[in-house]
Parts: sequence; structure tokens; C-alpha cells
Amino acid sequence: MNTFLKNAFLEESKPLGVGYRYGFLALILALILLSVFVSPHHFWRGLLLPTMLLFNHLAFQFRWSRPVKIILRAFAFFWIVLVFVVMFYDISRWF
Repeated sequence: MNTFLKNAFLEESKPLGVGYRYGFLALILALILLSVFVSPHHFWRGLLLPTMLLFNHLAFQFRWSRPVKIILRAFAFFWIVLVFVVMFYDISRWF
């Protein structure tokens, strides 16, 4: 197995503290609520980045069982790719 994939999906994350984990989780959820209220017309675009932050935070800052951890991390990487595809697709439409 590739070393990067092994480290990315199976290695235990180093917890930074309860205050950081839950404080940042509250901040991300507030950001999601703010993006819903600020841009109701472009609802899906406003949710892409905060949702990416949420999935990555859940996947790498909390302890999960091994199968759940692998699924969450795979979904977090998928969401990063999705955000970049949408971002570059929207930018390419400007030119």
C-alpha cells in the first residue's frame, strides 16, 4: 500500500485538545448557518467550502472506529476534489 494512502487513511490523528476540537466545530457550524442566510440564491456554492471544512475536521480531529474513520477520510478527500472541480469549473466559465 502506498505510504501516503496508508498514513492518510489509517494513521491516528494527534488530538489538539477538547477546546480546539469542539470550538472549531462550533465555528464551522456557525459558518454553515451564516452561508445559508447570506446567499440563499447560490445556496450550494455557499455550502461547499464550509462543508469541506466540516468533513475534514470530523475525519481528522475526532476518534472513530477504524471503518468509520476510513469512510470519513475518504469522503473528506472526495469533497476536497469536488470543491476544486467546482471552483475551477466556475473560474473557467469567466474566460
